[in-house]
Amino acid sequence: MASHNTGRISHSFARKQNRQTIWPTPDPTTSDIQLSAPWPGRYGSFAAPNKRWTSAFDTEARASRMSFLVDGTLLPRAPVANNQHEQWVGKRAERRQTWLAPVAQAGDPEKVWSGEFDVERRPSWVGRESGALVDDDEIALLKEKEQFLVCWEEGDIENPLNFGKGRKWMNAMVLAFACFMVSIASSGFSQGTRDLRTEFNVDQVVALMTTSAFVLGFAVGALVLSPLSEVYGRRELYISTFGAFVLLTGALFFSSSMTMVIVLRFLGGLAGSFTQAVAPAVVADMFDAQERGLVLSIFTLAGLLGQNLGPIISGFLDAYHGWRSIVIFVTAASLPTWLVLTFTFPETYAPVLLQRRANRLTRETGKQHVVAGATPKPISTQLRVGALRPWIMLIYEPIVTLLSLFLSVVHGTLFLLFAAYPIVFQQVRGWPQGIASLPFLALVIGIILSLFYVALIDQRRYARVLARNNGIAPPEARLPPAMLGAIVLPIGLFWFAWTNGPETFWLISVSAGVFFGFGMVLLYMSLTNYLVDSYLAYSASALAASTVLRSCAGAAFPLFTNKLYEKLGIHWASSIPGFMALVFVPCLAGFYRWGHILRTKTRFGQEAAAALAAQAQK
Repeated sequence: MASHNTGRISHSFARKQNRQTIWPTPDPTTSDIQLSAPWPGRYGSFAAPNKRWTSAFDTEARASRMSFLVDGTLLPRAPVANNQHEQWVGKRAERRQTWLAPVAQAGDPEKVWSGEFDVERRPSWVGRESGALVDDDEIALLKEKEQFLVCWEEGDIENPLNFGKGRKWMNAMVLAFACFMVSIASSGFSQGTRDLRTEFNVDQVVALMTTSAFVLGFAVGALVLSPLSEVYGRRELYISTFGAFVLLTGALFFSSSMTMVIVLRFLGGLAGSFTQAVAPAVVADMFDAQERGLVLSIFTLAGLLGQNLGPIISGFLDAYHGWRSIVIFVTAASLPTWLVLTFTFPETYAPVLLQRRANRLTRETGKQHVVAGATPKPISTQLRVGALRPWIMLIYEPIVTLLSLFLSVVHGTLFLLFAAYPIVFQQVRGWPQGIASLPFLALVIGIILSLFYVALIDQRRYARVLARNNGIAPPEARLPPAMLGAIVLPIGLFWFAWTNGPETFWLISVSAGVFFGFGMVLLYMSLTNYLVDSYLAYSASALAASTVLRSCAGAAFPLFTNKLYEKLGIHWASSIPGFMALVFVPCLAGFYRWGHILRTKTRFGQEAAAALAAQAQK
């Protein structure tokens, strides 16, 4: 068996001159085709002048890759009273403890930072330049421990990034359709409440819990299931959770009580949450940085269309065949998708694949092999971080708190409309069920227009910002679309509120949904991008915090919709979400003006700002 002179053994047992590792990447915000270690190298940058950064659709994929950079600590050190951001730029060796390596307090001459992160002196460190080799001391250390590093070879066929284009797109589109079906299931059952009330003799609030329970399952899944994929990989969890979603949805057909319906819906939402939460990470596993924008825009569209087409499809099904026909439709469409996933979907998470390779080589050679640059995190650490850090960020980070609350109002309003549209168009205007759900098409039009606006107009604006700032734009440059959305969304809500009476021509009222759909997507995409740019490697936890609050709001808002419309009437009840959305407009303006100051005075924000400033000085 031949081995490379660095101590690494070739997967093919053939002598090679170089190694090229593609995961983990040294800098997850630049091109993913890099020589790698799981941490930013000394020449890395958190914001390279790369046009991929203009992609607003790549948010969650970047967050998932950057989450690999942080350790299992829940809370960074408390910020000191003075301006750490400026001191870090001028004296980046002082008074810092980043997520990369501990740095001593000022005044401790024995522990002054040498300019290297500790990880750069580890045996697993690989330089960024092509063909860079481990130094002699590290080789000696490896030989002394009798360990060999395992990483991807150049052109490695087992590397998911080297899959054929057809295979990548087929897997991505199957996952997109799975997300589409889960989204339909989340909103579609709002159209079956009348039949559920009649069959099980319950009131409107209990009947609406079929929707709320499913969305509440999303909140739990975001904290519990998503972290598991970084320990066990994507494939097995995808197959098992989506299979559970299909099984639990199908079991609804045999429900004999409302309690059974609600429990099955909650568990179905819990299982389905993994499909949507981890899909961007799977795309990042298979597609390089330059390709992800287009793929993830399709995922964004699939999720949003599913939520808004769900009531339309389910409304017609329920009108003609009862609420169980919704169960049959979702199960019948999802079961073939699960079968395709089972027989064709590969493992895509590179650390898991490399660990399997290391284990295989250890068995075959009798010598210990370890994955280059990666230290596996135990499941207890993943669950602890996944379940607790989002709540900690909600406590310590006002930006995360306020923006998550704003997105919760937006998301909750969308689910409120699932209950409000039947009241306005079916009960007040007297439209038949099915027809009364067609106004959701206006939201679909607004969603599509917003995606075109982001792709054709806003990304060009952001590219100009990058050009003016040498490729490193401040996170606040992500906020202008949100500020536009924050104005357009209340316009749509107030428009709907005061034109939804039967005395007003129906098209005038229905068209308000275009403004709501347009503003909703601008806010969602812009604010999630802002969170990722602001918190970098902690952004996955920030997005999880946002997801949990949004899901809780989506679960709660439909439950009081009926009482709200009974007490206030269709005009004022529909105005309440508009007033709630207006409250947050000054917050966006304040973040745009002073966000860079606020981020340097909070624990997680200071960590990210300091790292960004340090890289900008190199």
